Amino acid sequence: MKALYTNLNNNNYQMLEMLSTLKGIKKNHIINEALEYYFNTVKTIPEEFLLKPIYITENEFERLEKECKPTEALKKLMNDN
Repeated sequence: MKALYTNLNNNNYQMLEMLSTLKGIKKNHIINEALEYYFNTVKTIPEEFLLKPIYITENEFERLEKECKPTEALKKLMNDN
């Protein structure tokens, strides 16, 4: 087994800590499983179907939330009427 040292952002580190504590699973096991799922996904799903995450700032999210009102068609679809 090879060792790998990396930096995690605060959110990912907190989630890793919480999951490790709640489930009683070592962090390296969680990371190995996550990488295995990721690599299996990359091997089995064509790249054009993989969606990249979209990052927006909190200010932009607030602006979009205020400016983008749902249409009647969307409301109907979401209410399943």
